[in-house]
Amino acid sequence: MDTLIFGSIASAAAIFSILFSAWQIRQLTQQTAITNGIAAASAIYNSVERLHNVGTLIFEHPQLNQYFFHGAAVPADGHEREQVLTLAHMFADALDYGLMIKSLAPGTGEYDCWDHYVAGMFASSPAIRRVVSDHPSWWPALAPHLQVTSPSTSAPST
Repeated sequence: MDTLIFGSIASAAAIFSILFSAWQIRQLTQQTAITNGIAAASAIYNSVERLHNVGTLIFEHPQLNQYFFHGAAVPADGHEREQVLTLAHMFADALDYGLMIKSLAPGTGEYDCWDHYVAGMFASSPAIRRVVSDHPSWWPALAPHLQVTSPSTSAPST
C-alpha cells in the first residue's frame, strides 16, 4: 500500500512538473515574441534615423536635392561634386543598413517598403548608382538591388 501511495505521489509530481514546464515554455515564447518585436521596431527606427540624418544635410543644402531625387548627374568637378559623392556614400550606408536589418532582424521581413525605396533611390539618383557600382563590396545588401532596378521605378517623393 505504501508503494502505491508513493507511486501516486511521484506520478502526480511528474505530471505537475511537466505541466509547469509547458507553462514556462509558453511564457518564454510570448516574452521572446515581445522582445523580437521591440528589437525589430528599434532596428527599423535606427534605419529611418540614418535616412533622416542624410535628409537633414540635404535640407541644409537644398541645391543638392536634385542629385538624389530628380535625376541630376554628378557634377563634373568642384566642391559640390565632393558634397554629392559624400552624401551618396552616406545614403548608400543608410540604405544598405536598412536592407541588412530587414533580412536579419526577426519581425522586419515584411518591410518590403525598403526594397521599393531602394529601387526609387537608384532610379532617381545617378550619384547613388555611381558610388554603389564603383564599390559594390562596400554595400553587400544594397549592391544586388542595383542590377534589378528598372527605369520605370518611380522615385521617392521629396
